[in-house]
Amino acid sequence: MKTRRDKRCRTRFAALAAALLAKAIWPAATAQDAPPTDAPTPPAPGSAPSPEFIAAIYAAAERGGSLYDEGRYAEAMPHLAAAAERGMKVPQASLGDILLNGRGGVPRDAQAGIGWLAVAAAPVTLPRIEAYYQRVLAELPPDHKPVAARVADAYRSAYDSTVHRVTCRLHGNVVEELRCRFIDDPGTEADEYGSDVEEVVVTAPLITAPAPEIGQIPSGQFISQVYDAASRGSELYREGRYKEALPLLLVAAKRGFKWAQASAADILLHGRGGVPADIETGIGWLGVAAMPKTTNSISQFFTESKARLPARFTPQAVDAIVADYRSQYGNLRHRVACRMQPNNPGASLRLRSLRCHFIDEGTQCRNVAMDGDEMQWEWTCQPVEGARTVEARPF
Repeated sequence: MKTRRDKRCRTRFAALAAALLAKAIWPAATAQDAPPTDAPTPPAPGSAPSPEFIAAIYAAAERGGSLYDEGRYAEAMPHLAAAAERGMKVPQASLGDILLNGRGGVPRDAQAGIGWLAVAAAPVTLPRIEAYYQRVLAELPPDHKPVAARVADAYRSAYDSTVHRVTCRLHGNVVEELRCRFIDDPGTEADEYGSDVEEVVVTAPLITAPAPEIGQIPSGQFISQVYDAASRGSELYREGRYKEALPLLLVAAKRGFKWAQASAADILLHGRGGVPADIETGIGWLGVAAMPKTTNSISQFFTESKARLPARFTPQAVDAIVADYRSQYGNLRHRVACRMQPNNPGASLRLRSLRCHFIDEGTQCRNVAMDGDEMQWEWTCQPVEGARTVEARPF
């Protein structure tokens, strides 16, 4: 027995097919497709875009995506279109969905919807984008599929990522994400972009001491270098030099230092300083930073960040991401202790901050020294060459 849903689907796609046949197959700009008026001058075909243009497209993709996730489709249109026309696949898919379904009062445009979905579904893409496009094609009447194919070819020739010097890759272990970047982005190194952002620390020259195996006592040199990385990363973060700070913060974050984990999470969740936003990695770092013992500010940041995640980051997915990060980067796993302590000796216990340190610091980096009748702990581990501090101190 045929259902009302079947009838609605037939009506919908009959109208779509009619629209496809009635219109020219070549992409044509519409009022909604116009980029924001304050956008920098676009590059000539085949030319490298300016840094200002790159930044504007990234901002348009981010803003359009946020508005789309909030259901503010008409407001999202110009931002999504600006990014879609430059080969950004997720904005292309979002734009196609809005136009195909006429979401939020936006005039329905079946041709443009099919075209944008087609170019977004071209390799490399997200499985959910490919599945959505194939589902739309499967519901088209057979005699109209050749027209849809020509529309798809026209959009791909005009808006494919490779046409606009954009490269895309998949990343994420629990929630797969698609990241597209201009190959001419001055803030994106080729070897950095080709691997997970966390792997940038592998090439950082700061850590030269051999890293201990899990459960092994770290050397004094390793302890000193990790402390210095945490200190330098924190300073750069406070100065707003996020891209420089991130590799240093990750050195300490991977050893269980909670402020480094939370700071790295903030950079990645918000894409600060030109660092590509990475929601899965960001929420993972924030989740492990929020493990007991931690500060109320980190716990609150974690709670608020979870509430703002896109719908695809379900509670089950977030729990899986956080559990994985906690199993790898929890402080106790790396022989690091974290506790709340006074900011200054003799200060009120109410004025406390979170401090993390290696539990082997006392045996590896401190000796007892007598100053008259007083016993003092003398720091023996040498600070890293070029360190700004006289001594490496716990972070």
